[in-house]
Amino acid sequence: MIEQLNASVDQFFASGRLPVIGDPPTFEPRRVRPIAADALAGTGKQVTPKPGSRAELSLARELAKSLSFGEAIEASGIPRTRLLQLSKAHLITFQASSTERRARDAARQKREARISGHCEQLRALAGTGITRHEAAKQIGISYELLVRLLDDHGINLPARGRLK
Repeated sequence: MIEQLNASVDQFFASGRLPVIGDPPTFEPRRVRPIAADALAGTGKQVTPKPGSRAELSLARELAKSLSFGEAIEASGIPRTRLLQLSKAHLITFQASSTERRARDAARQKREARISGHCEQLRALAGTGITRHEAAKQIGISYELLVRLLDDHGINLPARGRLK
């Protein structure tokens, strides 16, 4: 294959022809036309304020009054990282989204159910003469949580068991 290619190149030059070198391609960038801010207002596009400006900060504060963080990103056009920086630097708190509320409610209900189960177990152990330390170990909670549950729910469990 290479021999054929070399033979055809030799034949080309033997016939007296010369290679043609053309002009290199030229590049001309397109002319950039600036778009005025008022021109975007009529198209329905969101004009994002300049990063670091007072307008950006006031927009973030205004959006935080009624929107969650994700909704504010979509509504403002401010990048997520920039909005996060603003919220941390200026202590801006956004509304909780419905997903976050549901997750918090589920966690709260689970925690309350677990605590009520611990309290039932403590009431059952109250008259048996078991120590607080042994009760905490048996239920599987820390001693500090046991003391807090006893105080909050008025359960009487002595610090020491019956003396022998």
